[in-house]
Amino acid sequence: WLTACQYSVLFEFSRAMPTLEPTTVFFCRHGETDWNLGKRFQGHIDIPLNEAGGRQAQQIADTLKQHQIVAVWSSPLTRARNTAAAIAASSNAVLCVDNRLLERELGVMQGCTAYEVRGKHPKAWAAWKTQTPFPKDSGVEPDSAVIYRVESALFELAAKYPGKSVAIVGHGAALRSVLLRAVGTASISVLSVGPGRAWRVVQVGYEAHLRGLRGMGFFKDSDSNEWGEDMAATTVLLCRHGETDWNLDRRFQGMVDMPLNSLGRKQAGMIAQALENKSVSAVWTSPLQRARETGGIISDKIGIQLQVEDRLRERNLGVMQGRNPTQLREEFPSIIDAWIAQIELPPEAQAEPASEVVKRIESALFDLAAAYPGKTVALILHGASIRCLLKRAVGNARITTPKNVSMTTMVVGPGRKWRLVQVADVSHMPKPTKEELLHRLKITSGSAKL
Repeated sequence: WLTACQYSVLFEFSRAMPTLEPTTVFFCRHGETDWNLGKRFQGHIDIPLNEAGGRQAQQIADTLKQHQIVAVWSSPLTRARNTAAAIAASSNAVLCVDNRLLERELGVMQGCTAYEVRGKHPKAWAAWKTQTPFPKDSGVEPDSAVIYRVESALFELAAKYPGKSVAIVGHGAALRSVLLRAVGTASISVLSVGPGRAWRVVQVGYEAHLRGLRGMGFFKDSDSNEWGEDMAATTVLLCRHGETDWNLDRRFQGMVDMPLNSLGRKQAGMIAQALENKSVSAVWTSPLQRARETGGIISDKIGIQLQVEDRLRERNLGVMQGRNPTQLREEFPSIIDAWIAQIELPPEAQAEPASEVVKRIESALFDLAAAYPGKTVALILHGASIRCLLKRAVGNARITTPKNVSMTTMVVGPGRKWRLVQVADVSHMPKPTKEELLHRLKITSGSAKL
């Protein structure tokens, strides 16, 4: 327990601590070069801007001037530095060259046109096209290494300028690794970075500031036909697993590995039948038994191999696990109050933070979308996890935890973004009979509403 004096010191300390706000980062791709125009991979080769690229750099600078840019960080390559110099001069901002923003090393692809890479290095081309790991002999820098160094610069910049607006000038291949999609030359992508080691996409590939032929859509070096990019969004069907005995008893399961009951297996068959007509290209599941069983029944029905993905596991619910709402009301009233109010659970819950749940599931979503652009995929996961995603989408509005084998439809990508299309659809499920409703009412009587 703290004394009155200690409380006073703590209050003064907390009052003196700055409130960190996210930093707005305008992540710009450099202006055009002759190699961009010729569809030639540049990588670390130091190609300068052409005449059109110089004009584009000034168009970016004119657009960003209204945003009170306080700092401009740039890759050391000439095409980026010259673009950044125009922005810094227009905004009267500090210009810093940082090697972490260097273009991705493209190995055997550097200096080649897309046509030449397809013919001479088919394995490297296939990896580029599908955004999967490159063969080691290609000499291409791994995506993970690019993301690590670019994020390191992002987080340092955000820590230095909290609540401010800053600009970064980088390159197409490096941005493609970070955003999981291509953006055109002289485009602007807006990120919200921090506080801490977190960031989110606000807008990708803004180009309305560009004028002339480039601004009208000509000479786009991110064109899908030339560069192998598939920019189509992915339809993701979030399916909650079938019923377990603990669902029936209204006990929170979390990471407790409960199997499906007999009704849950029947429910899995019903959602499998519903998915049979949706041209599903992949089925990913949580590793927990109730999800894997549901996924297995779906997989067998539609003839798609099941992939187990740990990032889709249920939220760890700490002390809530194994207890029903009535027990929580008696033992941990503040926890059940927070759950019902749909706010962050208190520390005594010992539960995984909702933000961490969203972060790992979004990571899986973006990987899935990059692997299956333009396709439909199914994910089998859990009620509390889906609830975290829904809250991320609706903010302060209230939601209802999706029922067993409900289907929530999302559109994911291109890039690091997603949106909801339909929530908790159960039209594939038959209405319960009067006897089933009476049975459930008898079992759940006395439990608080979730």
